[in-house]
Amino acid sequence: MFKINNKKIVVIVVILLSIFMVNLLSACTLTMGYRSNERQPLINKKPDNSGLYKSLYSLAAMELGCTLKIVRGPKKRILKLLKLGRIDFYPGFNLTTKRAESFFYMVNGLPGGDMGVSRADLPNITSLEQLKGKTLLTSSGAPDFLQGIKGVKIHNVKEMNIKKAFYMLKINRGDFYIYNKSSLDYYIKKFSIDNIKKHPDCCGGVLPLYLAFSKKSPLINELKNTHYDHFKPISITNFPTVLNPSSLAYKFQSILLKMSKDGVTQDLYDKFYQ
Repeated sequence: MFKINNKKIVVIVVILLSIFMVNLLSACTLTMGYRSNERQPLINKKPDNSGLYKSLYSLAAMELGCTLKIVRGPKKRILKLLKLGRIDFYPGFNLTTKRAESFFYMVNGLPGGDMGVSRADLPNITSLEQLKGKTLLTSSGAPDFLQGIKGVKIHNVKEMNIKKAFYMLKINRGDFYIYNKSSLDYYIKKFSIDNIKKHPDCCGGVLPLYLAFSKKSPLINELKNTHYDHFKPISITNFPTVLNPSSLAYKFQSILLKMSKDGVTQDLYDKFYQ
């Protein structure tokens, strides 16, 4: 009978474990979801995923030992898949109390904040209260910028993008559009858009930008935040949960913070915006 001594058994076990670990690491996939239309220079129109988001998160995924997968589709479907945990994260998402029920938020290191644009004849808007009697262009799933402000008309446009918004302003189908400041500045500069007025002080100025990580993702594990204050609004610094340090989501967050601290994120940003 063929015999295997203990030493050979140990060697075989080590080899099998090594193969298992390699397969486990290669099976690590981080899935990002985004709507079908473009948001240049962050991402191009489906099926072209190239842009800053792909560069940033591919690098972070590689540091994590994973590969990045990008799923595109209508925003409602992407959000549904996120809530089900079939997509791990959305790359740029405004934090709201309602959304915090389904998503954990992380700072992604990119400069955020929104800006308003209008036709050139509109007075300077420093408070959205000034939009009373005007029409705000929005898209499905867009955040509620008005936060209860009365007297502003809403024109909801399917699959809204910057190009469509500027056209709607031009033909007087709306008076005001709010979007990410960096994206608006990039578009206006790239296409030499004129007769458009910027309103940089309408909506809070430059702010940190967050990604939303699905609470149903298999990559996340949350713990109760013992420092959470129920009497204060939910924010990135006052959130009901924290990430378990053993989870991939926590390691992903740590990598993004390190990339920002080391200037890697800023270098990527400059590459696409300057």
